[in-house]
Amino acid sequence: MSDSLSEQQSLRNWIEHLPEVTKAPHRFGGVEFQVHGLEFMHFHGDTHLDIHLSREDQAKVLEAGKAEHHQFAPDAGWVTVRLRSERDLDNAREIIQLAYSRAKRIMESHLARRETSNIAKETI
Repeated sequence: MSDSLSEQQSLRNWIEHLPEVTKAPHRFGGVEFQVHGLEFMHFHGDTHLDIHLSREDQAKVLEAGKAEHHQFAPDAGWVTVRLRSERDLDNAREIIQLAYSRAKRIMESHLARRETSNIAKETI
């Protein structure tokens, strides 16, 4: 991969600029990215990404050869992407977008339910 460090930094910058994304230290090392506190992916080093998908999306990206089974959580929606080429970067962006969109939907639904619950409590 030509100029791999700048490409990897560009990927990290892209992730950090997705709306409502924060980064935090990952409990097993590296850095994780969250939407409203829900982790949707993390890096181990510069070239190893673990990304959390729905099981349906997980099956699709695995079948398409865009990701590998996660070493420790292969049945929980997690996949691994290793950045070795420009194609891997394109696949990573696509898969990260799936994970981000899913996490955002989950958390927006959760926050809306919590707000509704808080409003109901205030009227009692």
